[in-house]
Amino acid sequence: MTVTFHHAGLVVPDLEKANKFYKHLLGLEELSRFQWDESADPQVNKVINLAGSAAKAIMLKGENYHLELFEYSAPEQSGDPASERPCDQGITHIAFQFDDIDAACERLKEAGGTMHHGPVNLGGTWAIYARDPFGNIVELMQPVTEA
Repeated sequence: MTVTFHHAGLVVPDLEKANKFYKHLLGLEELSRFQWDESADPQVNKVINLAGSAAKAIMLKGENYHLELFEYSAPEQSGDPASERPCDQGITHIAFQFDDIDAACERLKEAGGTMHHGPVNLGGTWAIYARDPFGNIVELMQPVTEA
């Protein structure tokens, strides 16, 4: 059996703002947009295990991965990712590797993200946890190269 990573899904309160942020930060290509409302085919709700859901979404494509963004209008969104900590249960962050972490940090800030600190050398990798405009943790990484 062959297994490959396809995509991560991220729920956001503002789809267009998220689209702009991730396209700017990661240079992603928009592949498709789709939406459904409460009257959608029951199979949609069966897949996601939500009754009466409604959302709009955008699928973005990167080098060897996809990022799927959702903005739900039903049921009402709850939670605040900005209050979640990296040690809390569940998927806590998404990580992206760059060849220039300093440039990536600048792009993140230009796109509306925030950083609590500059990149840190962890031995074999430069890394930093940052936040997207909605508080989701985004890790920026760069392998340390020999001088």
